[in-house]
Amino acid sequence: MIRAWQRLPRRLGLVAAVLLVVGLATACEPSSPSVTTDPALYPAFQSSVVDYVNRCDPQEPTDVDVTAPSGTTVSVDGQPANTGHFTAQVDQDVGDRFTIRVKTGSGTTTYHVRCLPADFPQWSAERTGTPQAQFYATSLIQGFSFAYQAVFDTNGVPVWWTRTKNFSFLFEPHPDKRIAILTVDGPMQALSPTGQVARTLDTIDGPTDFHDARLLPDGNYVLATAHKQQADLTAWGQGNDVTVINHVFQVLSPAGDLIWSWDTSQHIPVTETTPSWRTEPEPVTGLADPWHYNSVEWTGDGFIVSFRHLDAIYKINYPSGTIAWKIGGIPRPESLVVVSDAVFTGGGSFSGQHDARLLPDGTVTLFDNGSRANPTRNPRAVRYRIDTTAKTATLLEQITDPGSVFAGCCGSARKLPGGNWVVGFGGSPVFTEQRPDGSRVFRFVGTFVYRAVPILPGQYTASAFRAGMDEQYAA
Repeated sequence: MIRAWQRLPRRLGLVAAVLLVVGLATACEPSSPSVTTDPALYPAFQSSVVDYVNRCDPQEPTDVDVTAPSGTTVSVDGQPANTGHFTAQVDQDVGDRFTIRVKTGSGTTTYHVRCLPADFPQWSAERTGTPQAQFYATSLIQGFSFAYQAVFDTNGVPVWWTRTKNFSFLFEPHPDKRIAILTVDGPMQALSPTGQVARTLDTIDGPTDFHDARLLPDGNYVLATAHKQQADLTAWGQGNDVTVINHVFQVLSPAGDLIWSWDTSQHIPVTETTPSWRTEPEPVTGLADPWHYNSVEWTGDGFIVSFRHLDAIYKINYPSGTIAWKIGGIPRPESLVVVSDAVFTGGGSFSGQHDARLLPDGTVTLFDNGSRANPTRNPRAVRYRIDTTAKTATLLEQITDPGSVFAGCCGSARKLPGGNWVVGFGGSPVFTEQRPDGSRVFRFVGTFVYRAVPILPGQYTASAFRAGMDEQYAA
């Protein structure tokens, strides 16, 4: 009879043999090739990253230097595949994409390198965890003279872009696979991934305000005007016939027909403008700016609207136009009591907030700039549970970032289905994706950020963005 302890050496020997075979198999598995280019790739080549950009010189070829291990072949821009160390040259123009195909015993991987325009802004990105977004859309504003609207992947690579001759705050993918852009001089344009204008829409009886445009479930749109009119500002210590900017919200058909409108000045008096904002002019016209709307969100039975100069958000019933509730700012009969939020229980309010959104569970999120609070607060993303019976708004969570301590204007806060937040720290060059505990999984540093909009897996594909860019830059 062989005892268990007598069988142990044989078992150990068998385990050692298995480990040796596994080790040999691993040692025989070809390693990744080394690829460098001049001009350089962004990011540096990694086998797990398939999309890259460089800043090519159309007057000079791009040099590609490859070292492929034994058992691996590499083809550059469709040229014959090679192994070992070799170099190749590729003629590249702005927007051109070339491929690097790596073939191993386990299959072929195609890598894509696209040339950036010379004036594409500088940026950096850091990934420190696993993002829940697949892409991020943001407008790269250059000194309020022009902007690139760009989609970045979670490696920080711009996989799609377009350029507007005037700066555009709004750059947001809509559910119909079109991307909305609103330049400061309007109108709204809905672009296909190929960069073609699929739809143009403007408000009626007044220029389109450039802050937001939403596609409604029935195929209509909601936009707002930036409308000049006279107002009585004696409550501010000014005249009774002062030219101001007002906002008329309009539901428009895709053909531009007016379906519904709501005039802010008829529902919200100028006495609700926070005193610290009464000296802040509208940035484009320089006129008095009592309300300064910046976002509108469909709720199924109305709209949630954010007004920067009221330090408040409002729920407007549709189609009656009555105000259902208000959070923040100067109280009115419809105001909700804010619970469990130290900012409010300490006697404060939102300050210059942006991007109020409704989640499927009925909670409301927004970016609270904190820019005119006394004292000034760090910006934060917040989420509230609304109870219209109890007339309360209860803070459920808030996100801050230690590297973002001021947001003078603008900004966004989007909570993802998986729990993470994508936060655009408005007026700064930073947006982040953060876990619910505030720790970062992604940080982007570029130009002035108005919004950072997450694109979830399944909404768009990298191949669709590549095809769209190819068509934009087709000869």
